[in-house]
Amino acid sequence: MLVRFFGLLLLSAFLMALQPVEAQDDNSNNQFDVQTSNAGKIIRFVDADFSFSEISDIPDSSWIRRELPALWLSDEARKVQGGDLSVWARVRFDGTAFEKDSISIFTENNRERVSVSINGVDIFRNYADDRHSMLGWNHPYLIPVSNSLLKPGTNEIVIRAESGRNHSLGIGTIAVGSHNALASHFESQYFFRIDAPKTLNWTMLLLSVFVFIMWLGRRQEMELFWLSLTGISWFVRNYHFFAETIPIEPLLFQQITYYSIYFAVADTLAFCAEFLKLRYRKIIIIIMLGIGVFLCLSRFFLINTNHTDIASNLMTVGLFGSFLLILAHHAWKGQSPESWLLLILLSLAALTGVHDIGRIPNVNWWTGAGFHFQPYIGFLLFLVFLLSLAGRFLSALSLVEETNVHLEKSVKEATDALAASQQAQRKMEVERALETERERLMREMHDGIGSSLVTALAVARQRKDPPSTITTLQRAIGDLKITVDSLAPIEGDVVTLLANLRHRMERELSQAGITSIWQVEECPPLDWMDAGHSLHLLRLLQEALSNVLQHADASSITLSCKSSMRQNKSGVLIGIVDDGIGFNPSDRSGSKGLGFMHQRAEILNGALTIENLVSGGTAVKLWLAQASVLQD
Repeated sequence: MLVRFFGLLLLSAFLMALQPVEAQDDNSNNQFDVQTSNAGKIIRFVDADFSFSEISDIPDSSWIRRELPALWLSDEARKVQGGDLSVWARVRFDGTAFEKDSISIFTENNRERVSVSINGVDIFRNYADDRHSMLGWNHPYLIPVSNSLLKPGTNEIVIRAESGRNHSLGIGTIAVGSHNALASHFESQYFFRIDAPKTLNWTMLLLSVFVFIMWLGRRQEMELFWLSLTGISWFVRNYHFFAETIPIEPLLFQQITYYSIYFAVADTLAFCAEFLKLRYRKIIIIIMLGIGVFLCLSRFFLINTNHTDIASNLMTVGLFGSFLLILAHHAWKGQSPESWLLLILLSLAALTGVHDIGRIPNVNWWTGAGFHFQPYIGFLLFLVFLLSLAGRFLSALSLVEETNVHLEKSVKEATDALAASQQAQRKMEVERALETERERLMREMHDGIGSSLVTALAVARQRKDPPSTITTLQRAIGDLKITVDSLAPIEGDVVTLLANLRHRMERELSQAGITSIWQVEECPPLDWMDAGHSLHLLRLLQEALSNVLQHADASSITLSCKSSMRQNKSGVLIGIVDDGIGFNPSDRSGSKGLGFMHQRAEILNGALTIENLVSGGTAVKLWLAQASVLQD
């Protein structure tokens, strides 16, 4: 019996030790940690006295001591309170510890409306009246304390937190100390919790609206659509991190805040799938959105349990993980730098998500970095997406510019080709007109002048006119034929031109008893040899043959033509060589004809030489360049 009695006594003592201890209504101070630096001393309270009294004044009794922070008090408060939830927290400290330093109170993570008093005097609250709903859970507060309110001995700080019935209720950390020492910590916390997220997320919202407007102009660019939704949904999710007042009905705002995380994640993954052009991306996007809806429903059924947040958030991390497997496969298969970048970024988002889950009050795995990473991760995801999309657009713009340059070059080439074609067409039209006119002139000279000369020659022979008259008429007819031959198109073929000349002069040479020797080789055509220059060449050669007929007393004449080089230029060498008596350079009687020959050679831009041969006779040689700059 004694053994059973002492056993029950020990068990009762053990169970009592597990229960919160009701604080004594004396001046016993709370447990705390002291930090001392050059800026001053800080007292961080480890525990506090709590009361769930609903009265508007500081309770006189029913205080229970427990550890700080105590962030999950909603269920306990609902058991004893009928309307909105409230909790009091009290800590005590010795005022002489700070001597004459200016002190302040630092508190954070209180949910949601907060009021603070010291020694029974209200010194702070974060709301204007009881009708305002606040978002004080993530806001740190630094509250200066007037030295006139401090007592030489024990001082009492009381914090009251109030929230709606369906909202969370809790008291965060409480510290008192030198104002300078607490101010640096407060500024750091306020920057990372409030200022930076507010700036980044408002910037993200403005950029998202801009991207959405761009998408309205380019509906086919679905990356723009999903990027704008990503930025907007992350802003909706992150708004409660830095906002202090609730813009709409509190319960509705709370549900929007909770459920928006699933759509933010789904939109993020949909953008990645569309941006990377994943195979079956439409199916993947539908599946991701379906999982988001499933997570919403899961949270709806878990909402009445204490495990709502951890379960739904872990499922969100699982959604990230499932997509990471798809992305890893795509990155490994395609070796795309963009795929690897997004894989690393989403992995970082998943890790920071686990970090933030551990900071949830009813999870409380760790305090972590002291603030949530989610407001930064949402902005970082959006920023990297935007930069990646901008990089792709810049590459496309560069490609368009290169294409424009190529098109301009192609258009210029086509324009030049068209101009050349038109010029060639005009040239052909001119040549056709010249050819038509040439044929008309040839026909008119042959049928008109030629017919008249032939008739005159026949009449002169019938009337037995002097031989000189008949010879003159015959020579006129020959000249006319040579002129007509020069008008015929030969396309620069000198050999054909010489053949026509030989044919016209053959009879006259034969009548003079001169044998003609033909030594003409194949020669390249002279492209510049048109009708006008052909006539100059024929007249020059005709003059040389006339000189042989009139002055050389020759028995033979050799007409030659061959390819020849002169001063590293290719050309044609035409020669007329006779075996006559030669000529006397000092004899001026034939100087006029020789002058005309040199003038015509100059017009042809050729080189003319006339010389006596040692063996007897005269050699006339004309060299014509294959490509020549001709004179008019």
